[in-house]
Amino acid sequence: MHINTHHIWKSLLLAVVFGTMVLAVTGNADIVIEHMGMGMVKDANQSYLETAFDRSLAGFLVLSGIKSGLAIIEGSEVGIGFNLEIGDIVQSVYDYVDIAWKTALAGGTVLLMTRLCLEAVALVDHWCLAVTMLSVGVFLVLSWFFPQLERTMRMARESTVFVVVVSLSLYIILPISISGASFLSKSISQPIIEATQDGFDEINRTFSTGNIHSNLFPHQTEDESLFSSLDFKARFEKTRERIKTIGEYFKNRTRHIALLTLKLVAGYLFDCIVFPLTFLVVVYLFAKFFMRLCAQPSIESSQRRGWHEES
Repeated sequence: MHINTHHIWKSLLLAVVFGTMVLAVTGNADIVIEHMGMGMVKDANQSYLETAFDRSLAGFLVLSGIKSGLAIIEGSEVGIGFNLEIGDIVQSVYDYVDIAWKTALAGGTVLLMTRLCLEAVALVDHWCLAVTMLSVGVFLVLSWFFPQLERTMRMARESTVFVVVVSLSLYIILPISISGASFLSKSISQPIIEATQDGFDEINRTFSTGNIHSNLFPHQTEDESLFSSLDFKARFEKTRERIKTIGEYFKNRTRHIALLTLKLVAGYLFDCIVFPLTFLVVVYLFAKFFMRLCAQPSIESSQRRGWHEES
């Protein structure tokens, strides 16, 4: 009676395993998993990634506008032979803005790649779950009914551990890791990025084409231009004053732009690299620990067999 009950439990367990495999192939297993709470995690991750990508895109467009304004200043002519000096004045500011522009571009690219990665995972996770259930079923059949096939059972155990870890990573570990990274981002890096983008937006309004020409290159009347062009000394003095004005204008803003750039780089560095990498390390350690835990019984059994053979 005890043996019959034991066989019944084995049969029920195999039925559950292969039934889950069928549900995974048809896609119904994903529905069950989403109703168990992972659907809320998935929606929260998608909302976070979409919002973060839109924010990085807006910042990228603002920085592109600033770069265009600085390019206009670099190419503008003030007097005779002073183009190089204007370029030297603007170059330091342009370098900071270019770094911020590349940072926003890289951050948006990483966020978009993460969204595409989640979409790709949604297409293959149920197939991975089906393979996992098949591997578990094969391993149980081998261990229960064919214990003499030790090498085959050991290979089945290793492959089962591998696919189980992959399935756990796709269904649980990866979504929870992104949720943890988004929580840290909203608390730490997102306020910094939003503040820097507001600062760059203000600079973008200052560096618009109309403001640049009105503040730095005032319009001259036709008579004033005619007489000033004949007086080279006056034109030289006026050009030198203009250069001095432009230099002071950008000198006062260089430190502010440099500070905004450093904050933006730090924000995206934590948002797109440090936080995801931290959770990736956690996932790796968890998977490594899980695989060692599952492989331990096979190691102990092989050691016991070796001791019996020696004795």
